[in-house]
Amino acid sequence: MTPARALFIAGALIACAAPALAADRSAGANVPKPSSSGAPWSDGQISAVHTNVDLALARAASLQRAHIGMYAIDAHDGRVIYERNQDEAFQPASTFKLVVGNAALDKLGPAFHFTTQAYVSDPVVDGALQGPLHLRGNGDVLLDDRVLASLPDALRTAGIASVRGVVPDPEPFPAYLPGWSWDDFPWYYAAPVTALGFNDNAIGVTIAPGATVGAPAVVSVTPWGSACVAPGPCASEQGFTIWNDATTSAAGGARTVDAELRRGEPLGNVHLIGAIPLGSTSENFSLAAPEPQRYAAAAAARALRAGGITVNAAPVAPAAVQASAPIAAIAAPQRVVWSHDSEPLSDLLFDLWLPSDNILAEELLRSVAATADKPYPGTAAGIAAEQGWLRGLGANLATITIEDGSGLSTYDRIAPRDLVTILKHEWDSPQRDVVLDDLPIAGSRGTLKSEYTDPAIVGRVFAKSGSVSHVRCLAGYIATRTHGTVIFALQIDDWVGEFAELQRARERVLAEIAAL
Repeated sequence: MTPARALFIAGALIACAAPALAADRSAGANVPKPSSSGAPWSDGQISAVHTNVDLALARAASLQRAHIGMYAIDAHDGRVIYERNQDEAFQPASTFKLVVGNAALDKLGPAFHFTTQAYVSDPVVDGALQGPLHLRGNGDVLLDDRVLASLPDALRTAGIASVRGVVPDPEPFPAYLPGWSWDDFPWYYAAPVTALGFNDNAIGVTIAPGATVGAPAVVSVTPWGSACVAPGPCASEQGFTIWNDATTSAAGGARTVDAELRRGEPLGNVHLIGAIPLGSTSENFSLAAPEPQRYAAAAAARALRAGGITVNAAPVAPAAVQASAPIAAIAAPQRVVWSHDSEPLSDLLFDLWLPSDNILAEELLRSVAATADKPYPGTAAGIAAEQGWLRGLGANLATITIEDGSGLSTYDRIAPRDLVTILKHEWDSPQRDVVLDDLPIAGSRGTLKSEYTDPAIVGRVFAKSGSVSHVRCLAGYIATRTHGTVIFALQIDDWVGEFAELQRARERVLAEIAAL
């Protein structure tokens, strides 16, 4: 994969961390929400919409061989405003996040949150924990250094001044979902899915040329850590290893820097490869953490050291309790010493839909079937719960295939009518404002800010976009000039052509409806 594509694309003592900062909705806060009332549509106006939308799509040469589907209805009474291949199955790309987000909102409620815990299972003797600190997650991949900064005080409250390492709870092998591409695995948007994560399971690297031709490229890592240059020894700071195999090429040459995982190597290796010309500007990549649990554990250990807690180099087997140790020093099994709640779902949806966060989508899918007894039931249970929810809405499961929550899988399918069914359900529910508050807005925020800039639709389209190779989709709400709100899904797959022309066609389609 080229860089361009990558960029495109309860214990006795519990200390609780403060909740994460609420989602910042300042962008788009002054945009009026779509209205629930408006003048009825006449037959002539609907006929004109059909004619003009058909013309807008027909005039785009890049769409001549594409598979196009669209369904649009009046939000007030459900009257059909436009339809074309509305019951055919399309690859949804990230419009699939509307499914998992709204299913989670209905089944879990807007106050749902992920909880991450630190617990101990070994005795504490004179302030020394006789074993490691354990970390347990249930989906909060937005855990970060700011949150983990509260860990040291929590341990001190529990009477702990040193630990024998930090270890994540055992869990299955980090998950890549069916239909995800091997080529995508090094990149942030295809990070493996684990119960315990950190920093969205991603890490940033900046690659700059060295001082001479042939020298290793200079690599810096954020939020912290370093890269290793073979064949020298490497001490991984992130819980996995970034190998810097990139070199400095002659000035004026082509940039070929890239990232890859290598078949046959341990999972915890990411290689930076290719060359960057002498004297050129740097490249910025966002890479997937191949072992998110170890990444989170490394972050926790780093936070503990920064806060004055001693962390031994590696966790060891629990030490036997000495007979002379005070009984009060012996900790109960799995004593929780720190707990952090994520933002509520009402804000997590903002984090999901605005930047189109694939990994957060997968965590929500794993939680759609969550119960008090089973807070993290997994992908298969989430898919089954999502299918049951869709069936209850009246969606046609014959045109829906669910392999993940993000829409990254090439196997995912849904019809335009089904997306509109979901959006109409939320429009008629008490959660309408939550959904509208969290969706991107044309020309204003999120993934619609820079692409949808036609004055006719700026501030009038609240929607989720979806883009993977040969797929461009959009679904949401249009605030029309006189008819209130239209709910729509415009799906295009099997598309090959010029993106600028495709985008002009999509803006014209939306403008034809918004103007009436």
